[in-house]
Amino acid sequence: MRKALFFLILLTGLASCTGREVMVRLSGIESYINERPDSALAAIRDIDTTALRGKAVKAKYSLLHAMALDKNYIDTADTRIVQPAVEHYSRHGSPEERLKAYMYLGTEQYNGRKYNQAIVSFNQAAEEAGEVKDLNLLGVLYSKTGDTFTKTMDHAQAASYIDKSLECFRACGRKDQEAWELLRKAGNLSQRRKWSEADSCFLSLLSSNSIGKNVLDRARIDYAMFLLSISEPDDSKAMALFSNAFEEGAPFFDISQIYAYAYLLRRFGRPEESTDLIKRYPPKGHKEIYNYYYWKHREYILNDNFKAAYHSLWSAFNSRDSLVESIYEISAANSQRERLESLNEAKQIRIQSQRRLLWIITLLCVIICLVAWLLFLLYQKSRQKFREETDRMNLVLESLRDQMAEKEHSDKSKAKFAFLGEIYEEVYRISERSEIDGAFIKALGSRFGDLRSNLKARENFERMVDKEMDGTMSRFRKDCPGLTEQEYHMASLYFAGFDNTTVMIIMGISTLENVRTKKRRLKKKISELYAQTGEQYLSLMC
Repeated sequence: MRKALFFLILLTGLASCTGREVMVRLSGIESYINERPDSALAAIRDIDTTALRGKAVKAKYSLLHAMALDKNYIDTADTRIVQPAVEHYSRHGSPEERLKAYMYLGTEQYNGRKYNQAIVSFNQAAEEAGEVKDLNLLGVLYSKTGDTFTKTMDHAQAASYIDKSLECFRACGRKDQEAWELLRKAGNLSQRRKWSEADSCFLSLLSSNSIGKNVLDRARIDYAMFLLSISEPDDSKAMALFSNAFEEGAPFFDISQIYAYAYLLRRFGRPEESTDLIKRYPPKGHKEIYNYYYWKHREYILNDNFKAAYHSLWSAFNSRDSLVESIYEISAANSQRERLESLNEAKQIRIQSQRRLLWIITLLCVIICLVAWLLFLLYQKSRQKFREETDRMNLVLESLRDQMAEKEHSDKSKAKFAFLGEIYEEVYRISERSEIDGAFIKALGSRFGDLRSNLKARENFERMVDKEMDGTMSRFRKDCPGLTEQEYHMASLYFAGFDNTTVMIIMGISTLENVRTKKRRLKKKISELYAQTGEQYLSLMC
């Protein structure tokens, strides 16, 4: 048992040390995850997940894993990655930890195109914003929220979050993020048909000397597309923006930009380049066909070929209708899938609840059985103790009867018979005649127990011995003053005429041999220390 307990303590200590080591390692990764996200992701993937001990360690690992994936532009839709962090920090974490957990849960839901769920998670994260001082973190949260509202076509709500993110990034000096949010704001204004404000926003962004190349490339192409979509398109300016961007190595960001640029190439006398571009990116799906025919219809209008323009526009509309139908079908399929997932989740929750209830019932049954077993053991032990005590009292009673049969009526027995007579008289008064023997044994055991543990009971017994034996105990204490209280008590029992068996039971000594040994030592001590006065007392202990 001791070895098992030691082994358990050792394992617990080792697990605790391992948990602390992993937590220290995770804290180190957290310190550089923003500056070197690729190194942080590699370090996180290098951690042995079997070494994660405790909910706090698992939550930390979960959150950092989700952060590292997002910062390395790995768009995972697996919400199980961050779920341990959400579950732990929702109850035990700091406001910043809760905000991050819900934000990255929303990010994974966004990647899975579950935009409504993502908005709920981002709103839960925003509830902690009042207690979070990290403006960059708040800017990221508002930026993600605005982007999600854009995906749901709620451009008004998206605008308010874009403005919030801009405010945060400006306040913390993040010029790079501020530029991206300005570009997002320009697109939002364009979606809401606020042409002049959108134009001013694009011009403000392009006139800035502090934006990076990636933002500049995207801003040029987005502004070019904006100039082609307004009521009075500016093809020349759009062509200049496209050319500047592509000459500096900017990529296409969307299929509509490819066909718009092909239109501009043909518009400004470069038909071979336009044809080559179309050959490299031929229309395949509904979205490509729609964009291709839309820009072809613009080209036919420039050449006054209105019949061809009409047919191209008609083809674009047909493709758009097919695209809308496809979107509806996908939406219906997604809704059905989400409904089935929801039903499955509810079923799993019920199963888990039933399992939990079964475990609880099983545990309660085990506890009840253990308690019943312990009570039974205690009952058996008490019964055993009672039988042993009864046997001991019967032994004493038998010894007393033997002594009475021998008619030991000397002075030495007076105190003993007075003591026993007092008990018998007490029992006789309160018991039926048929119950006297059992009651006497019980009362005898109680009195012997008092003599063993109660100082006042021993003093009363000595006074009785003194009274019945003409002051023997008082003289003994005076003539032999150097003994212990236990020795005086043993002497009083022998003076009263009790035998070794009775003395063993009264004093709680384990064996008769031990009683005899203690008696010999006491007699030797009296004879050596009190040679002149001890003889008369030694005769009473025979």
